[in-house]
Amino acid sequence: MSELNKYAEEVKKIVTNQVNKAAKLLAENNRDITEVLRKERKKLEIRSQIGQHQRQVAKAYERIGQAYYEHEEQGKSMDYIKDVMDLLRSNLKVINLLNEQLKQLEPEDTSAK
Repeated sequence: MSELNKYAEEVKKIVTNQVNKAAKLLAENNRDITEVLRKERKKLEIRSQIGQHQRQVAKAYERIGQAYYEHEEQGKSMDYIKDVMDLLRSNLKVINLLNEQLKQLEPEDTSAK
């Protein structure tokens, strides 16, 4: 084997090694990016659910206020308030649970800052 062939083989080994390292690094970074995107998507979904339940809570408070006003002004019965209160309690519990899920996804974010 000539010196040129030996040199070409050595260069080929070095280049192959570097390409393999680069491919491995790219694959690791791709997995990291995919994981970050997955977590961010999950956080967005949870925040969306929280927003939906907060709107339901606001509507429940509005119904309670309206019922109270009508009761005071017109003497209307407030019998259905128990159902509204149950709805309010359940939505507030769900919001708390969703906030806990969100906190579980965020500790890594705060430690990186």
